[in-house]
Amino acid sequence: MKALLDHLSSEDKIRILQGLEGLADRLPDLDGPDFEEAVHGIISLFYLDPMDHPELVPVLEQAEHLLADQRTRAIPAILDALAESDLKVHFHLAAALGRMGHAAVEPLLCAYREAEEPYVRIFALYALGKVKDPKVIRAVPALFEALEDPHPELRDTAARALGKLVEHLDPNAIPYDLRRELFRRLHDKVRDRFAGVRSKAVRSLGKMARFGLLERDEAEAATVTLAGILGEGEGESWDLAYIVRLEAQRARRHLSVPPR
Repeated sequence: MKALLDHLSSEDKIRILQGLEGLADRLPDLDGPDFEEAVHGIISLFYLDPMDHPELVPVLEQAEHLLADQRTRAIPAILDALAESDLKVHFHLAAALGRMGHAAVEPLLCAYREAEEPYVRIFALYALGKVKDPKVIRAVPALFEALEDPHPELRDTAARALGKLVEHLDPNAIPYDLRRELFRRLHDKVRDRFAGVRSKAVRSLGKMARFGLLERDEAEAATVTLAGILGEGEGESWDLAYIVRLEAQRARRHLSVPPR
């Protein structure tokens, strides 16, 4: 295995891919410290900057797929890596978790509930937003909870993840009562004191409109709200944050009031 990990430390695309292929064959037979070392070796590739080495983009994609293939076995090592890695690495880790599908849902929810560090909780919610499996709907209560958290980045990430859930799921898989609650909570966050939260809430409302999840009264309320954000409502001043106004313009393209 040392030879394979040495391949990963190369800057040569072919050698790295050979190392990944060799690890793919070996990983099913590894456990304990050997397995963790192999996983951390794969994660080390995510420090590569594709801006400096665009030829290595296929390497990063292959590494994400290989991590995802390990399913829940790799999740503890992935979560451990958060404390000693940078944001660039974290985007790839979240993508790998998203590729795991339903297998990642419960471990990520556990990480969200049990983590003491806010960043780990934020990462767990962000990664849940990458999961496209229908079972991710089990994360909705945690996302609703995070929408009310005092930490603005948790609220921001939860609002974003709810929009991704709407985007990834079959609209028919979202029960009527849940859709109504989803609209109510996102609509409330349009008035959050932090612009990032407001912008994500508006974006997610736009996705609800895009995928036909709004009832007539909700579409009417959203229309009034978006007009207010853009400074078009009676007696209302526009949202001071440009990003919120931009998201409102985008959301309005998908908004139409259903007939009675």
